[in-house]
Amino acid sequence: MKIKKVLNSSVVLAVNDQNQEFILLGKGIGYGKKAGTTLESNSYNQVFVPVSNGNVEQLLTSIAQSSPKLIEIAQKIINYATDSLNTKLSDALYVSLLDHLKFALEREEHGIVITNKVYWEIKTYYSKEFSVGTYAVKLLNQEMGTKFSDQEASNIAAHIINAENGSDDRRDALKASQIIGRIVNIIKYQFQGGINDSAPNFQRCIVHIKFLIERIIADNMFENDDPAIFAIVKSKDEQAFQIAQKVSDYIKIKFGEPLTDEELMLMTMQIQRIDK
Repeated sequence: MKIKKVLNSSVVLAVNDQNQEFILLGKGIGYGKKAGTTLESNSYNQVFVPVSNGNVEQLLTSIAQSSPKLIEIAQKIINYATDSLNTKLSDALYVSLLDHLKFALEREEHGIVITNKVYWEIKTYYSKEFSVGTYAVKLLNQEMGTKFSDQEASNIAAHIINAENGSDDRRDALKASQIIGRIVNIIKYQFQGGINDSAPNFQRCIVHIKFLIERIIADNMFENDDPAIFAIVKSKDEQAFQIAQKVSDYIKIKFGEPLTDEELMLMTMQIQRIDK
């Protein structure tokens, strides 16, 4: 590895023999060093972050303004999220998470508490991502001496959700959580409280709603391929179809257009299963 740029005394941008860029962290790794200096492998023993995304400049700026300890914590959180969720996360997560952690520490230092308005929704409908947030909070409290609560876990979970969806805009996760909660309440209200929240069919319906909202936000709703099948599903259970229609009406209010016939049919089928 050779240094390409010194970010601070503990962080450098380096390249290998294949001209691939990496961010290397180690105590004193950049102290007194210049571009072109060769680094031994034992000089970057804290964190090793490959750079292969379009947010390199943002990432370099964030890292240069962060302590090596906080960068290491961010890396541990991302590694834990990748392993526990078993999915590839957007490279933009490095920037958004590190910036969020720095801001969270500043808030904590000044005693500023921000309540997450969709805490319950994220905890309930994104339980795996929320568990990553819980891990992150525990790690922060242990390593930084903070006293973050589960509220902060839901904030971090929002970044993980967006990274799964390829977005670096935290508002998407918050918006999705609010809408999912509202749709679930619409369905539960129509059943007049007669739904077992832990029933497998109801849980499958929630998963379907999550993916539906992701498709809507991405402007990628399923299109209707067979009007005949749609008509059969509609006639099979009029009550389920009417509930699905109420969901579609709500979607139109939030996004400006209702569900496509294909999405309406799939929602009807999910609601039909809840009652079984």
